[in-house]
Amino acid sequence: MKKRIIAFNNFLLYAIVCIPLIVIAAVLLYTLVTRGTGEWIRAHWGLVIAFAVSVMVPIVGAYMIDTCDIENDEVRFYHMPLTKGWEKAVNNIDARWNHRFLISEVAAIEIVKLTKEEKRAKVYYRHWFNRYLKITLKYGAVKYIYVGSYAGFQIRKMMELFASE
Repeated sequence: MKKRIIAFNNFLLYAIVCIPLIVIAAVLLYTLVTRGTGEWIRAHWGLVIAFAVSVMVPIVGAYMIDTCDIENDEVRFYHMPLTKGWEKAVNNIDARWNHRFLISEVAAIEIVKLTKEEKRAKVYYRHWFNRYLKITLKYGAVKYIYVGSYAGFQIRKMMELFASE
């Protein structure tokens, strides 16, 4: 059994940003193909750059969508945080430890909001929304997974899947 849940808010933002860019890319591609001589391209270099941006943003943006992958007994959350430094991205303790667990190890699961002190100690990044899954494992460890970009019905579905397995 393999299931993938894509964060609704991220997908909606991606669609709002990328659909106009895809339309621009289609129009510019048609323009470049029908009038695409070297002289025309040099004269309209701004359109060529707009075409490149409108093609690359949808491709790169697809990697920034948060997902939850459930395969057999293992659950993996993929979250692409926006960070200011390379060191924070490389030393992401959330991705190394918090975002992966086995369903058979889950003892309890609930939705929580963390205080500022708890965020500093238990999660690595600041997030836009303050919604986390608190997953208590059978051996006593607690994991906090950011689910602020998921819709309420998606979070309930995840909790049901983790509880039913």
